[in-house]
Amino acid sequence: MSEQHSREPDRIDELLGNLQESRTPHAPAGAAVPPAPQRHRRSRIWIVFVLIAAVAAAAVLLLLEGRTASLNFRSFPSGATVFLDDQQVGTTPLVLSRVIPGTHVVQIRLSGWEVWKSSTTAVRGSTTQVIANMTHAAYSLIVTSTPPGATVALDGAAKGVTPLTVAGLKPRNYALVVSLKGYAAISRTVDLSDATQSTQDFSLVKAFGKLSIMSDPTGAQVVMDGKPYGVTPLKIDSFPVGNYALTLKLDGNTDISDTLSVKEGIVLTKQYKFDLALGGLAISTDPAGASITIDGQAMSQIAPFTFSTLKEGTHEVELELPGYLPWSGEASVSKGETSRLSIALTKLQ
Repeated sequence: MSEQHSREPDRIDELLGNLQESRTPHAPAGAAVPPAPQRHRRSRIWIVFVLIAAVAAAAVLLLLEGRTASLNFRSFPSGATVFLDDQQVGTTPLVLSRVIPGTHVVQIRLSGWEVWKSSTTAVRGSTTQVIANMTHAAYSLIVTSTPPGATVALDGAAKGVTPLTVAGLKPRNYALVVSLKGYAAISRTVDLSDATQSTQDFSLVKAFGKLSIMSDPTGAQVVMDGKPYGVTPLKIDSFPVGNYALTLKLDGNTDISDTLSVKEGIVLTKQYKFDLALGGLAISTDPAGASITIDGQAMSQIAPFTFSTLKEGTHEVELELPGYLPWSGEASVSKGETSRLSIALTKLQ
């Protein structure tokens, strides 16, 4: 076996020599043949060396691949910067090979989003998935106004009064409305992804509308936000804008409550009807024919007579008949019912 291996170089030299002879013009008969150049042997040695080096490199690479790990980074949204053990290594999506096996600290950062932090274990000879579901960063909105005390509404929800800081907001567009009674409301669209819009200041301007309030029956007292303004029918040509709590009061009736929203340059017309609490009172005298006065108002009717549209409650009644002593007293009237008052008059002596 060793003899066979020892003869291999001679065979290679023989083949190379034959190749050289085929490329060299034949010398005339009897001429001397020069020896084969030595450079062919050197070329063969370099080829063998290169092959051996390639095999060795491949073996080393396979050995290293088996001794390292890989990490596959993904984020939602993508395009985030990846830091591995505080070193920036690229942007997502990212496959990082030849990572030293073991535990590593990962940070994934994207403008407008909270920093995603975690740790992961790289396993020798395998790929570990690292998936980051990013969370919007929280922002604050500062709202001020002149004058202060204005109500702040964000996307239709009241948040407080100025000066006000609203925290924990996502970086997106918001509908911002600032309003104060007696002043025109101001609306804006605020984009919190733009840091320059995180502070909003408002200069409020006074504004007025018109108001017309009527009632059936008339004469009801008009009270707004606890302040009396007159009786119905009531018209005001210059009334500060805003929302007001309205109360209408009419003796013998249940109060009427409502909310008025006065807007700039608009006539607000409201008409109300009281649910009258009426009852009846049947008055008779002995002898008949006495004149009747109720609550100081002389009636055209004489006893006996039934009054069917008296307000619920207590009424003062006076009866007079010539030749008899006058009579006065109280009579109660209940809603939907008819009360009776029968009086025997005393004759004058």
